[in-house]
Amino acid sequence: MAAPRPLDIGIIGGVGQQLELQDVEELDVPTPYGPTSTAVRVGTLGSKRVAYVIRRGVGDALQPHLVPFRANVWALASLGVTSLITTTAAGGLRDSFPPGMFVVPDQVIDTTSGRALTFYDEDVVFELAPADPFDPTLRGLAAEALGQQAVRYRDFGTAVVIDGPRFSTRAESRWHAAQGGDLVVTTLMPETVLALELGMGVVNVSFVTDSDAGASGHPAEAVSQDLVRRRVAQARPVLVRTVTEIAHRIPAGFRPSTAVPSDAIAGVLARDPR
Repeated sequence: MAAPRPLDIGIIGGVGQQLELQDVEELDVPTPYGPTSTAVRVGTLGSKRVAYVIRRGVGDALQPHLVPFRANVWALASLGVTSLITTTAAGGLRDSFPPGMFVVPDQVIDTTSGRALTFYDEDVVFELAPADPFDPTLRGLAAEALGQQAVRYRDFGTAVVIDGPRFSTRAESRWHAAQGGDLVVTTLMPETVLALELGMGVVNVSFVTDSDAGASGHPAEAVSQDLVRRRVAQARPVLVRTVTEIAHRIPAGFRPSTAVPSDAIAGVLARDPR
């Protein structure tokens, strides 16, 4: 079933960050990469029509390494999405990124393995150069949206992406920080580069739920799944307001700059769904 009209804005939400849309239509979008994490929910968020996928499924049914990243991104691109807003929970690796901080990352380090990393592994060959993976215009809108609220935030940061689902050892936490990481997350890659491969501009808003394994050297709360979920639930109103405001601020007709040839993107989107 096709959406009634092209949708410019897509949202992929993380654990506990479900959005309540108005005038919702649920679309089962077949893809060449199997089913999406959830049905694509098309509806109104504030003043904008958006397409929304819950990354890890209803009730967090999917572990991070099992998320169908290519299916999710391809489905949104097939509906016309060109601006992608994502949210994630994160562990903080430095004292300057403590629990309770909201972050708009500008860089990412991918340490994952075994995930399908590209759309360009058949038929069409293209090699992405994602030196600055997050769109500067969208990042600016995210910072403005957070700045309107009484919250602590940073408009920069490097996110280290790990496989999960387990959390880091103390040595790994120190190593991630020593390599230049400010945050540790499990789902930003390959999601971000896949979206770039299909010509989308991407912005991420991360919420720091914990101090990972205490890489800063100070005593840290013992990170746990329950702690992460509880902290994200507390942050949910801010995340929802922020995502809503970013969508509202994206100018009509906005198109991110992309170096991906349009015929390459068209070739990927022309693949037959399963």
